[in-house]
Amino acid sequence: MDKGKGKEFIIDLNDEDFDYQYDNIVKTESDEEAILVSDKIFNDLTVEDVWKMEFSSVEEAEEFYNLFAKVTGFSVRKDDVKRDKNQNIVSRKWVCSKEGYRHRVCLENENRKREPKPVTRVGCEATFRIAFNKQMNKWVVKEFMADHNHPLVEQKNVQFLRSHRVIKNADKAQLNAMRSVGMGTSQIMDYMVQQSGGYKNVGFTKKDLYNHVDVDRRVHLRDGDAEGALAYLCGKSEMDPSFYYKHNVDEDNRLANLFWADSTSKLDYSCFGDVLAFDTTYRTNAYKKPLVILVGINHHHQTIVFGCALLVDESVSTYTWVLETFLDAMNNKKPLSVITDGDKAMRKAIKRIFPDSCHRLCAWHIQRNAFTNVHVKDFTNHFSKCMFMEGTVEEFECAWNDMLEMFNLHGHKWVTDIYAKRSRWAEAYLRGISLLLFEFVKHFDRALSRIRHNEAKAEFETHHSSAVLTTKLYALEKYAGTVFTRQSFLKFRDEMKNAELFFPVSTENHGGYRVHTLTKFRSPDKIWKLVFHVPT
Repeated sequence: MDKGKGKEFIIDLNDEDFDYQYDNIVKTESDEEAILVSDKIFNDLTVEDVWKMEFSSVEEAEEFYNLFAKVTGFSVRKDDVKRDKNQNIVSRKWVCSKEGYRHRVCLENENRKREPKPVTRVGCEATFRIAFNKQMNKWVVKEFMADHNHPLVEQKNVQFLRSHRVIKNADKAQLNAMRSVGMGTSQIMDYMVQQSGGYKNVGFTKKDLYNHVDVDRRVHLRDGDAEGALAYLCGKSEMDPSFYYKHNVDEDNRLANLFWADSTSKLDYSCFGDVLAFDTTYRTNAYKKPLVILVGINHHHQTIVFGCALLVDESVSTYTWVLETFLDAMNNKKPLSVITDGDKAMRKAIKRIFPDSCHRLCAWHIQRNAFTNVHVKDFTNHFSKCMFMEGTVEEFECAWNDMLEMFNLHGHKWVTDIYAKRSRWAEAYLRGISLLLFEFVKHFDRALSRIRHNEAKAEFETHHSSAVLTTKLYALEKYAGTVFTRQSFLKFRDEMKNAELFFPVSTENHGGYRVHTLTKFRSPDKIWKLVFHVPT
């Protein structure tokens, strides 16, 4: 594990003169380095050593066990407490956070509106209990169970465990000071992460910070200059050999276009680059340059960034330069599908550079444009239903015509224009188709770090908790939970629930094939045919 900062206090636990008191293991300071603990002490600590320990207070014992848990790789929570007739605590117990099981009522609730929280309790029996010894005037260990029935968390993921996430009083004071001058919570979190040297050192998550304050998220970018931005990217390339950046200049030798992608982005694209999406609507820098962010979706169904470009304009030639540069950075791997906001110049560049890729429009932009261009009550809802309906092309056309009749939109220009592009946005047609620059670039790096931190958190939750099983296909659902990431599992389970609504009507044999005819609950007029090849 990582060594703590400051002086290391190493104690020889085999020394006969060592009395196993907490003060010999933990050194308390008055500043932000409140507790300095030697890794060697905890790594060498045996069960017998813990049994011999003494504490001056309950808080001291809790501090020790939580530090022990942090080094070991688990989270703790308070369990039962016993008091005397004067309500003074005489015994306190802590357990592993995975102790016990979730109540059956919570698992069997069929009327829940939200997805249940992942299951984290697995019946772990790891325990630590102390009791007050009046003769010694000390708290002594009365129960200690060190073994766990689950994998312990690796040190890089300890930052996500609940008992090791604490917003200290100093951080709260700093947070309040920043809020008083109008800083948003997300900005404050970024600052604290940078101040502490990374997410693993900050001591809490952004959600913890949002739970402490209720403010709107605002991101403000400061000034910088083109030379500073290029120098910054050059420095990044020296630290990251696979870092890629490229720029060109205009006739006056001024910066025109700038593109960059780091090694993680390139690795992500090699794994998840079948679908490429980008938006050209942002102008969040002092030069009002168009910003293009090229993104995709990972196996946790989270947004991942493949690259970023600041452009001089939104012409076909500029977009062509971006796509050619992107291909060069990604070893000429082309995406299977490209999603855009419908920009005409971008569409022409895509046809030129990615001629074999499927080009579709971003649903969010289409819905926003529908709301903006058609001022008819409930139209947007009906339009969205047409966009996402999973029926056939014929069923889409029927639903579209019904919508036009309902809202009397025959001849409406925007509706007519968007209908002409339906092959690029309607699900029925698409189913089966696989600042000134210096400060802006630094801010983009911080945002990228935040995205990758979220991915690490999702990976942690996938491996250290399990989803609640809700279908009748228990064995299949349980197995799916072990091989899929959490978000992929939830989508797979939706398909399982949908499959439960199908039932067979007939089965016919045709040579080496078997054809099963299915119908669906509450849709008796629709049929599906499943063709199964019978091996010889």
